[in-house]
Amino acid sequence: MSTTTVYDIAKAAGVSRTTVLRALWDKEGISKDTKERIIKLAAEMKYRPNHIARSLVTGQSGFIGVVATPSLFQMSFNTIELIERELSRAGYSMLLASSNGYEQGERTALEKLDSNRVAGVIVIPTSHSTSATAYNELMESGVKLVVVDRFMEGLNATQIVGNDYAVASLATHHLIEQGHTNITYLAISLDAYAGRERLRGFRDAMDQAGIPMRPDSVVETQFGEDFGYKAIERLFERDDPPTAVIARHDVVAAGVIRWLYSHGYKVPDDVSVVGNGDIWCSDLFRVPLTTIRHPINNMARLGLRRLLDMLSGKDVPPRTELVDVEMVVRESTAPPSR
Repeated sequence: MSTTTVYDIAKAAGVSRTTVLRALWDKEGISKDTKERIIKLAAEMKYRPNHIARSLVTGQSGFIGVVATPSLFQMSFNTIELIERELSRAGYSMLLASSNGYEQGERTALEKLDSNRVAGVIVIPTSHSTSATAYNELMESGVKLVVVDRFMEGLNATQIVGNDYAVASLATHHLIEQGHTNITYLAISLDAYAGRERLRGFRDAMDQAGIPMRPDSVVETQFGEDFGYKAIERLFERDDPPTAVIARHDVVAAGVIRWLYSHGYKVPDDVSVVGNGDIWCSDLFRVPLTTIRHPINNMARLGLRRLLDMLSGKDVPPRTELVDVEMVVRESTAPPSR
């Protein structure tokens, strides 16, 4: 089957090749009626744009790069699918690059996308990202950039992030309202902006309730189920273990719950547990998990709008936009029994 070319469309429309390109690339210098007629013809003739050829003419491809951490969570797949669908509607194709979950992998992914002359990049940074250098270098090369879901310090770019202060504040207030005063927060490292904001939310909620902080009210914990398991094990070595735990992520919370049940404790009868992230299986845990839901799809849509506005020539001042998070109350929290 032969492939329809720009020349074929020009011949059918009775216009020049340049006019067809103006219509397909949504450029000025062509009437609305002519543009609509050409676009209709292109659809009828099943025209498929050659992004590589376009990049040779314009200096930019019709591709948008997306950098994400590989994940087993359905939410990640759904978000990437949403981005690809919305980009396709806008006339772009997606180049998906994996960061491998580490900062160096993220830098390598950004360099590869830049070498492919992508028009823009959406990044969902790894939690290990601490330097904005690679991002700044990408923007210096002329690539439009939007960061989604995690705030990068030292980066003068559009960033769409969940309200990290509210993440810990909502969880802590919920447990205090249940009657808990002996609460431990398994925290993100303070090296990260999210870690500092969440700690601030936790401390403010405790202070507002007049509850004094204990030496181990905050325990920095790495990401992973085993780290949650080990953290709660150490907390139960003390004479007065917590009656409630806030975990930095649902996966960490899963480790906490696994340790508790393997040692004869019940959730929430003995210990209430709050997670963060509302991953796709959090309502299927042994005890459905109370957690904080991040509207990642809404953040992705907003980030896409900002990126497409930039690519269309609109003035989009670089700023950080906070998106509200939501408390999801399930069966893993209850008033303390001791």
